[in-house]
Amino acid sequence: MKTIKYIFCLWLLSAFSACQGFLDVELDDEIITSEAIVNKETAEAAAIGLYNSLQGLNLYGADFVVLPDLLGGNAIATGFQPRYEELANARVPATNAYVEGAWVDLYNIVNSANNILQHIDGIGGIGDADRSRIKGTAHYFRALALFDLLRQFGEFFDDTSPYGVPVFSEVLDRSTAPAVGRAGVAETYDEIVAALEQAEQALPEFDDAFFVSRAAARALLARVHLYRKEYGRALDYADQVIAGSGFSLNEDYADNFDVEASAEAIFEINYTSIDGNGLAGLLMLPAANEVSVSNDLWNAFEEGDARKAQFVRRFGIARCLKYGDLATDIGTNVIVSRLAEMYLIRAEALANTQGIAGALPALNAVRSRSLPDKPILEQDVPNLDAFNDVLIRERRLELAFEGHYWFDLVRLGKATEVRDIEAYRRILPIPGREVSVSKGVLVQNPGY
Repeated sequence: MKTIKYIFCLWLLSAFSACQGFLDVELDDEIITSEAIVNKETAEAAAIGLYNSLQGLNLYGADFVVLPDLLGGNAIATGFQPRYEELANARVPATNAYVEGAWVDLYNIVNSANNILQHIDGIGGIGDADRSRIKGTAHYFRALALFDLLRQFGEFFDDTSPYGVPVFSEVLDRSTAPAVGRAGVAETYDEIVAALEQAEQALPEFDDAFFVSRAAARALLARVHLYRKEYGRALDYADQVIAGSGFSLNEDYADNFDVEASAEAIFEINYTSIDGNGLAGLLMLPAANEVSVSNDLWNAFEEGDARKAQFVRRFGIARCLKYGDLATDIGTNVIVSRLAEMYLIRAEALANTQGIAGALPALNAVRSRSLPDKPILEQDVPNLDAFNDVLIRERRLELAFEGHYWFDLVRLGKATEVRDIEAYRRILPIPGREVSVSKGVLVQNPGY
């Protein structure tokens, strides 16, 4: 599978029609049949279908990538669509179109991954290496989807909270899905970690950023443990990624976006000019594009910061160039994990376990690429609160428009202050229609 580009999935889907229902299922009105995965070919197609599902416009193909910047104030809505205006105000109703679409799309991935795992061991004609890779892919995507659900719709910052998200390992249909209620946050996290640990064991070592690997599983484990404030485990996984598989920070920050599968890329979603993303159009329409860069983010960059070159003022509006300079640049890849994040995780984990002085080399390894003459010094961060303020700033500037900022504000206790919102708005509402269909089994988040 490593040599197959996602566009090849189009051929696979036409050649193996049994997979079609598997890929297109929606929990509300479609049923995945037990016959969907019956041989090696349909198992391979189903695994590739997970990548295809992640590419969707509600997810990494557009909206989920800009969501944390809209909620956090890095981005503004300039196209007058309610879905983006509500997110940009950080006051989101249960009827928001993004909320409704993302919930269904992410649970489709969970359901599809469950379908692979339910059938793969019973299929003959698959070698051990291929079977392991398919299983590892399913475990990784199941974990990623659950994690993205938890950090949007659950109180992911409180391990003791009952407000996690629904977790299930069976294949659901429209008759069984409404009966599944919410798990607690700790139970949800445990399920995510268990799936990623299985992915880590089953996936091959890294050799292609377009497909998930053992390194990708470790990178996501580092992030999950960081969110859970399990700093020792976050540090261990981040260090494994930093030390292994030949990754290195790009000398030029722009290469993260201009070079496909660059030296820094751990896992990125591969797009082509035919099978393209929606980010270029969302961010770079000639006049009133839907999502633009806020003046607050624009002004946050220090003079000489090379990272600001990824943003430009055009037609009086600041715009993000990470996904292309034109609305037609739909072939730009979308990064899920890259090495700079691992250094920032390492810095945060060290600051919380071994002291701030030991954390600064990792923080400056990232910062100094773009500001080589302005490292963060010990006197700049005299305590952990000061360090966290600098950390949030560096993560904000380094990872802007890559799907992180809002979640950083929430998990580090800054969201209500920065966005002047009620505490309950730190998480999004469960879609109102899902709560209604469940007849009370699926409990809405407090405050909504």
